[in-house]
Amino acid sequence: MIIGDKISELRKARGMTQEQLGALVGVSSQAVSKWENGGAPDVELLPLIADVLGVSLDGLFGRDEKPGTDMCQTLIRYLLSFPSGKRMKELYDLLIDSLGGMEFVFGLSEEMQKILHVMDTAFIKNTKTGETAWIRSAQADDNGILLTVSAEDFPLFLLLPEPDEGYRQNLAPIEDYQKLFAFLGQENALKIIFWIAGKRQNSYIFASAVSKGSGVSLSETKCLLSELKDLGLLCSIKVETEAEETEAYQLRNSEALLPFLYFARWLMEKSDLYLYTWVQRRKPWLS
Repeated sequence: MIIGDKISELRKARGMTQEQLGALVGVSSQAVSKWENGGAPDVELLPLIADVLGVSLDGLFGRDEKPGTDMCQTLIRYLLSFPSGKRMKELYDLLIDSLGGMEFVFGLSEEMQKILHVMDTAFIKNTKTGETAWIRSAQADDNGILLTVSAEDFPLFLLLPEPDEGYRQNLAPIEDYQKLFAFLGQENALKIIFWIAGKRQNSYIFASAVSKGSGVSLSETKCLLSELKDLGLLCSIKVETEAEETEAYQLRNSEALLPFLYFARWLMEKSDLYLYTWVQRRKPWLS
């Protein structure tokens, strides 16, 4: 295979334009076009081009990859070949695609492997009740859990291998969970959390702004914010104003909030609408 043809094939497979590839290797889009139309890159550029396109030099020349390839480095090079905004989605696609090669582990039939790759939506609405059902997939055995939603509008992938000491050893004390769930059970607790989470990240907010935005009275808002701080869900700073010293609040560990809420929905889902489920676990979950 002419090297220009291989460069064109790899570039298009990764959804890159000639301009994007040129920028990553330090040449113009015209130079890339020249390669792909019968020219050839300078020899010193070949290693960089291979890295950007996520292949070895052998792969760049259309030869079979050598055995013993460092898969970690290969994956990193592959993901770096995509624009930064597309890398997380590409990683998700790789994980979902890998299920097709894991039927010996999860017992996926050929038909099920095809289904896992064609879903456009993760939700189906019951026209009679108006309820929305979440289409999920779950696999579990004594070695761990794999939960996925293989849909374009809500891609989700959780792989949770079981540690040698079991899952329970890494949980918080029961009393801490009781405090959290007791707080969340209060009438306006989630309203406060949702309002704060809807604001720009890493910004501090006064209780008066939370009260006004959420529609909860200022006195109740202050109490709820104080409880959230005690639970560790908020941090605060002291701010001096002309009238008084007051506190401003910010979400802590905010990146964990969405997974928590999503998997709470998974737990509460009334419909057993699983695209695929294969659970052969013998051990208790919290042994």
